[in-house]
Amino acid sequence: MRYFLYPFSLIYYLITTIRNLFYDHGIIKSIKHKTPIICVGNLSMGGTGKTPLTDYITKTLLKSFKVAIISRGYGRKTSDFRYVDLNSSPLDVGDEPLMLKNKNPKAIVVVENNRNKAVKKIINDFPKINLIILDDGFQHRKIQAKNYILTTPFHNLYFNNNIFPFGTLRESKKGSKRADIIMVSNSPKKISEATKKNIIKYINPQKNQSVFFSSIEYLNYISLKDNSEVKKEKFKNYCVTLVTAIASNKKLLEHIQSNYNNIKILSFIDHHFFNENDVHKILTLHSKHKSRKKLILTTEKDATKLKEYISMFGDNKIYYINIKINIDQKEKFNKQLLDYAKQD
Repeated sequence: MRYFLYPFSLIYYLITTIRNLFYDHGIIKSIKHKTPIICVGNLSMGGTGKTPLTDYITKTLLKSFKVAIISRGYGRKTSDFRYVDLNSSPLDVGDEPLMLKNKNPKAIVVVENNRNKAVKKIINDFPKINLIILDDGFQHRKIQAKNYILTTPFHNLYFNNNIFPFGTLRESKKGSKRADIIMVSNSPKKISEATKKNIIKYINPQKNQSVFFSSIEYLNYISLKDNSEVKKEKFKNYCVTLVTAIASNKKLLEHIQSNYNNIKILSFIDHHFFNENDVHKILTLHSKHKSRKKLILTTEKDATKLKEYISMFGDNKIYYINIKINIDQKEKFNKQLLDYAKQD
C-alpha cells in the first residue's frame, strides 16, 4: 500500500529540487546579514536531536558571545513575532523555544516564521547581539547562514530514507551537501570505530564537510513543582508512569526499562498540548500502580506544558528527566563552532 505514495514523492522531489536549484543559481535571492548566523536543521521530519544540539551550541557560545535563537515555534497557537521569556505560555511560543529559554535564560529567544524579519528586529532591539542561531532553518533558504549544521539520527540516517510521503525527507538527500557539519545524533554511547567509518563512507562528505557523532546522556530528575533536582537513584524500586509527547520515545523508554521494572506508558503525538482531560488520563493510569512508591516521569519539553496543570497532580510525585548530549571529538567540534562564529 505504501508504494502508492511513490508518485506523490516524485512530485514533492521535483518541487523541492527546482526550488533549491533556483536558490543555488541565484534566481531566487538569499539575504545575508552582517551578524554571524549558525543554522541547525535536518533533512527529515520528526525528532532528529536538533533541539538538544541547539541547546549545546547555545551553552558553548554564550561563554564568548551575545546569543539569540530564532525558532518558528512549531505548534504554537499564535503567528506573530514574539520574544520568549521564562513566564511565556507554550501555547503562545511553542514548547521547544520555551524549553531553550528555560535552559539558557541569558540568550534572547524569539519565535517568528520570517527569519529575516526576526534578525532585523533582534539587531534593532538588542544591538549587542553578535551571534544568531537558527533553530530548524535548513530549508529556510530566504536567509543565508554562515554555517550550516545538519542533524541525522543514528537509527534513521538520511541516506537510508526517502522523500515525503514515501519517506520522511523534506528534500533530496543531495541537500546534505549544503551542510558544513553533519551530526549523527542519538548514537549509542559505545559506538565502534568501524561503525563510524561505515556511516561516514555512506555520507561521503565533501572536503569542506566534517562529520561528528553525539549521544544522549540521561541525568537526574527535576521536580515540576519546585524545580529541585533529585538523583535518580533515590527512586530505585519505584513504579513509574512515563508520559511523552515527542517524535519518538524509544530511546527514553529503553533507558527507563533499564532502571525500573514496573512501568506504565502514556504517549501523545509530538508537540501535543496537554489539557485537563489528558491530566485525568495520566492520573487514572498512575493510580493503577498499587505501590505507594511511585512517580510520574516526563521529558523536559513536555514539562513546559504540564507545568500549567501542576495543581491537578496534588501530592503525586512528578519529575522530568534532565538530559545533555555528549559529542565525540568535542574539542574539535567546539573549535569549529568558535571559528565560524568569529568570522566576519
